[in-house]
Amino acid sequence: MSEKGKQTPCTYTIEDEIPDEKDIASHTPLLQIVTGKSYNAFAHEDEDKFPDGGIRAWTVVLGSAVGLMTVFGVMQTISSIQVYIQNNMLKDVKVSATSWIFSIYMFSNLSMGIVAGPLFDIYGVRKVLLPGMILNCAGLYATAFSTKLWHFILSFGFASGIGSGLMMNPLMSVISHWFLRRRGVANGFSQAGSVTGVIFPILLRSLYPTIGYRNTMCILASICVSLCIICFLLVQDRRRILADDEVINSGSLLRKIGDVLDFRSLKEKQFSLLVAGLFFNEFSLLLVITYLGTYAEARGMSESDSYVLVTVMNSAGVIGKIVPNYFSDKVGRFNVMVLVSASMAISIFALWLPYYNRAALYAFACIYGFSFAGSYAMTPVTVSQISLTRQFGSRFATAYFIVAFGNLISMPIGSQFINAQTVRSYNNMIIFAGCTTLLATTFFVLSRTAIVGKRLWKFV
Repeated sequence: MSEKGKQTPCTYTIEDEIPDEKDIASHTPLLQIVTGKSYNAFAHEDEDKFPDGGIRAWTVVLGSAVGLMTVFGVMQTISSIQVYIQNNMLKDVKVSATSWIFSIYMFSNLSMGIVAGPLFDIYGVRKVLLPGMILNCAGLYATAFSTKLWHFILSFGFASGIGSGLMMNPLMSVISHWFLRRRGVANGFSQAGSVTGVIFPILLRSLYPTIGYRNTMCILASICVSLCIICFLLVQDRRRILADDEVINSGSLLRKIGDVLDFRSLKEKQFSLLVAGLFFNEFSLLLVITYLGTYAEARGMSESDSYVLVTVMNSAGVIGKIVPNYFSDKVGRFNVMVLVSASMAISIFALWLPYYNRAALYAFACIYGFSFAGSYAMTPVTVSQISLTRQFGSRFATAYFIVAFGNLISMPIGSQFINAQTVRSYNNMIIFAGCTTLLATTFFVLSRTAIVGKRLWKFV
């Protein structure tokens, strides 16, 4: 075979632009992936360093799942909280103004990864979790006593948002310390902690009329405190094994945060395209999970039935956190991400926008809930597949720091469509959400193509 016709093997190499080995803890090495038939998704890691199972590893998965119950549980209960406060305490406030509470919450949640990532890489999981847990739970208690818009912004938007942000990155990152080949299924079980996204809306729905908003939110916060304590006792990282002490301890925290913020990772084509996909995916996702409840009311459903609809979506999401991750270990993480993202777009345009009847709306809630949860669950494993494990926390934080700005502006923009609270205005928002989901799918496909070219049946 001629030199021109030879197939270039796929390898991972790290750029040698970093002048000092100590800088590896703060700089993110660029993985140069050469596409080819011999592509190996695990070539950049030493497989012997990962247990990929065992009692201790699965105990960490359990601890991560319990901790994420407080993060995803509250996140997926946003719609139930929004419906109540919009109809009661903030009934005289425009929807576009109220949307800032939840936009700031999501922005604070995701942008804190830029701090939590380096903190996790340096200090390990527990020292980052503790302040996050305190802030998250304190913010929920303060939300219970909020009555004005600025109260909710400070308590729920900032306090609870920052706290959950400090928790989310380490709880996801710690899984990659214990698993490599089985990382997908381990991550899926970890994110199954989103089962509280089913329980919490039902809890709120049943307790609001009987004991009132304030007591209901205090009970929710107390449950989160209990879950945080269990999580803290179970999780443990392995940074001392995966990286040398000299590497971990080199450089100051401010320098490490600054190095993460230089966005050096975005020089990698596959990484930058993945981040673009995540940006538009979360842009639309937040609109759907927040306003599905009020859309149902615009269609004539009662407030109680709107809570049921949200619960159906979150119930499907629990399965969506596990099943796609399981198959991602079989057929490839990027392959599954493309499929679930495409499913989100199809369900929006084929089921939600036409609105055939209530049964179709529930079908949409099931399909979209499964798919959006799958995309959420696939995010850390797609990032980790093109990252060194010791740098995963920082790269995941970099990605979500950018994505956070999409969350900050998506609801204020999307809510402008629905200030009139009519079906027609909601349809405009649905079209907007569907188009951004299509953009996300396109970028996921391009990111996959940047890794293995146009090979459809390749594990990637």
